[in-house]
Amino acid sequence: MFRSFLCTVVFLLVSVEFASAQSPASAAAARRRQQQMQQKAKEMAENQPQLPSDPQLLTLHKEFIAKAERLAVEYERKKQLDKAREVYEAMVRLVPKYGAAEDGLSRVLGSQRYSDRKLVNVEANKLWQDTGVVLQQGMPVHAEIKGTWKVVYETGPKGIEIPNEMRPRDNRIKLGTLIGVIASNQAELTEANPFILETGKDFTARKTGRLFLRMFDVDPSDNEGKLYVLIQSTFAN
Repeated sequence: MFRSFLCTVVFLLVSVEFASAQSPASAAAARRRQQQMQQKAKEMAENQPQLPSDPQLLTLHKEFIAKAERLAVEYERKKQLDKAREVYEAMVRLVPKYGAAEDGLSRVLGSQRYSDRKLVNVEANKLWQDTGVVLQQGMPVHAEIKGTWKVVYETGPKGIEIPNEMRPRDNRIKLGTLIGVIASNQAELTEANPFILETGKDFTARKTGRLFLRMFDVDPSDNEGKLYVLIQSTFAN
């Protein structure tokens, strides 16, 4: 890989020298070609991984990357995508911009996107409802939502004031919005900032934990209807 990179750079530099020797009539075109080649050489240099200078460490470094890549490919072949992803992520951390690792990680994430799915009902007249789904930190989550529900209010002339603890920080959340939180215990369920679920849109799980859903409302007990939510992701064990 490194010998090929050096040969390419040498070729580009020689081409630049050749271009500069052309007739004045083609000087403008030669300068444009020179700039393009210099930019290409610069991009190639920037995309090369930063390698250690110590020869022995460099040898170990190369051996690790080669063995890790073979291991990741073997995990992919066996459909052990969690393990393959872990290896590719380790390679990317060690050698940023290493194309094979970045491509492998992208490929695995794409395969994992819809490997698990579950259809759940979310009732309009209930508080937080456990979907039974354990999301995995860093994994994309896709949601498809069907159905309708109704926000019902019976109030006096003063209306209903939303308590401070119920007021959403996200001003996109309105009465009747489907919201979710990822929580592992009651304290997290109470304190977590809810997020919006929208049909056809993906979000990334911020942490590993159970997914809870509900309608945003001060008192949902008098509401009507339900939503059907299809959750697609790679669930945690």
